[in-house]
Amino acid sequence: MSVQEKYQSLLELANQNGTTYELTEGDNGTLIVTGTSPNAEAKQQLWDEYERLDPEFRSGDLILNIQTAEAAAGGGMHTYTVVSGDNLTKIANKYGIQWKAIWDHNRDILNHPDKIYPGQELKIPM
Repeated sequence: MSVQEKYQSLLELANQNGTTYELTEGDNGTLIVTGTSPNAEAKQQLWDEYERLDPEFRSGDLILNIQTAEAAAGGGMHTYTVVSGDNLTKIANKYGIQWKAIWDHNRDILNHPDKIYPGQELKIPM
């Protein structure tokens, strides 16, 4: 089964809820879905489907880079400086997003989702 076939239900959901997206292939056959959902509810539906298909996001075969139309109009990104005791889940909870969204937007500076350090500047998608 291809990665795109694995996540076909997520792509169908995106089509149904009004999310526009592009598919690209990343390293090692990773599927990258980049797009804009009409609102936060539609975006969350996609993240919920992703989690259903890949509990705890452990496969590493999909990068879901979805922002809302409101965020796209206003830049869509905040930055956050990591402090001692932080982890991606704690940071994500502060912003009402999934930790995987932060991981996907910071793969250029993070080598592993469990290894973040005080002082790092992370991009937080909105």
